Amino acid sequence: MNAFRRILVSMVLLVGAIPAWSAGFDAPGSAPCSQWSTPQGQFTSTMAQYNAAGSCTTDGSLGATRTFPYTVKGSYSRNIAEEIIEILPPSSSEPSHPSGKWTTRYSCASDPWLTVDGPPFNASLLRLKCPIIGRTGPPPAQEGPRRGPDGERLRTIGELFALWSAAKPMTAWTLTPAERQALATKRDAELAEAKRKEDKRLKAGMQLQTPFRTSLAPIVHAPVPGQRFLNQTTVPIKLATPKGWVETQVGLDGRPVTTDRLYMVRIERKDAAGNWVSHTTLPVGAPQAESAMGYTGFGAGAPPSGVTIPGSWRLSAQMSTPTQTGWSDWIEFTVLTPPSKTNVQRAPKMFGP
Repeated sequence: MNAFRRILVSMVLLVGAIPAWSAGFDAPGSAPCSQWSTPQGQFTSTMAQYNAAGSCTTDGSLGATRTFPYTVKGSYSRNIAEEIIEILPPSSSEPSHPSGKWTTRYSCASDPWLTVDGPPFNASLLRLKCPIIGRTGPPPAQEGPRRGPDGERLRTIGELFALWSAAKPMTAWTLTPAERQALATKRDAELAEAKRKEDKRLKAGMQLQTPFRTSLAPIVHAPVPGQRFLNQTTVPIKLATPKGWVETQVGLDGRPVTTDRLYMVRIERKDAAGNWVSHTTLPVGAPQAESAMGYTGFGAGAPPSGVTIPGSWRLSAQMSTPTQTGWSDWIEFTVLTPPSKTNVQRAPKMFGP
């Protein structure tokens, strides 16, 4: 079924039991904009975009036939579909013709250009409902009044565009299952190619930057040097990426991926002979380490490695993924024995016996 026949079928079914021609539709062969190309799609991980083109034919004031093009741009992202139909004004060397831009926005649960629906052209039986959430267009005078041979008023081009896009984008109505499948295949191929290029870019970037990045180290914001904590109380560990760090791991939408960033924190304590001995090494994810409170699982955590004892301590941090860095300088802190009633002296009385 070609585009012209598809539109005629849609006209008939949209008006239900009302005879199509008595409802004001154009008779076969006189529909002003009766054909457009199959939409071509371009896809990213966050948006699908579609482009189509067609032509309109109307009679001028002196009966001369005028043919002029129009374009259709569609898009779908985050459950919002939009279709923009535009007829550019004629140039100074062309006969006058209707012009304008008609924009319609829909709320759609899925991409109407890719979703197989049916039966086609019957709004009451659609499985995919796309309510209109916004519509704009030029003044009716700019669309150009149209009259039939008998002088009766015909629908303007803008009114026809509005009718054909009442239930979903106009260019989404006329797609056959095979055309939808071709668009879906193109989408899958473009997303796969985008991921391949991104993986290649990341790998190359990480290889080039590895010597430089291994010379960097995370910033330790907490604990601060010389800070004191009571025994078996929380020792917050707050970290940040190295100064000037640029995240190379990004998603297909171009945004940095931080959820996979992982730090390693090595903790040592001083033994009775004054030697530093390893206590534990903690893996800490970026969401905790870089939060306002920092990582709070050490000091009063699970014994034996998660708790402290009185004495001298130090820690150092390294980013291990997605790129391994060097270790930060040691940060020394002290853990004290909490005061008790037996070792707290009573203050001398100031007055009285």
